[in-house]
Amino acid sequence: MSTKAENALAYNHLGQKMGSKGQRTRQLLIDTTVELLETHGLRDLSVVDVARAAQTSPATFYVYFRGVPEVVLAALETAAQTSPEIEAMIGEDWLAPEAKERSLAFVVAYTELWNRHRTIFRVRNLAAEEGDERFYRARMSAARPMMNALSAQIARAQAAGRTPADLSPQACAGTVLMMLERLAAIGPITADHDGINYAALREAAAYTVGYMLGARA
Repeated sequence: MSTKAENALAYNHLGQKMGSKGQRTRQLLIDTTVELLETHGLRDLSVVDVARAAQTSPATFYVYFRGVPEVVLAALETAAQTSPEIEAMIGEDWLAPEAKERSLAFVVAYTELWNRHRTIFRVRNLAAEEGDERFYRARMSAARPMMNALSAQIARAQAAGRTPADLSPQACAGTVLMMLERLAAIGPITADHDGINYAALREAAAYTVGYMLGARA
């Protein structure tokens, strides 16, 4: 957990140190907000809505957060977009023959992790795309470790002649992550039609990932 997240668990936004009861109340407000966002848009959800659902008062809410967007930002601080398993996958030798099979495992692992936090990631991405700098920074911060890891492997594939040398490794990594985020967001609700379903989309994404990293040259 980051120092920022640790501080958030110790102090409310007024700078007051929280005891165990305060920390439980803060977490309840986060959990309630995330649950409500499964059926409400960020702009449509009010402090009153959250307080009522959490069986507390707006006055109590404001002890911990300035507004609903701040609750989502707090939730994002503990929602990782990578894991030791995924980082280990990316860190392996993608130029080896067996790396072709690793592509699908990586896509599945990444999309499953993303979907554990799909509600707040979806809200974050939409707010970032609408121009909210706070959510844009949160999105980029969460993506940076995987961006760096992918960029390094793509540069290695370029040096080996497996991936076109005139492409930007960072741009390629960003494109891969955008594709996987979109796949995670809409794949589970994709209807099976003309051979297009979640499994088929994952296979296609795996081919793209493998090509970018040099496994499917």
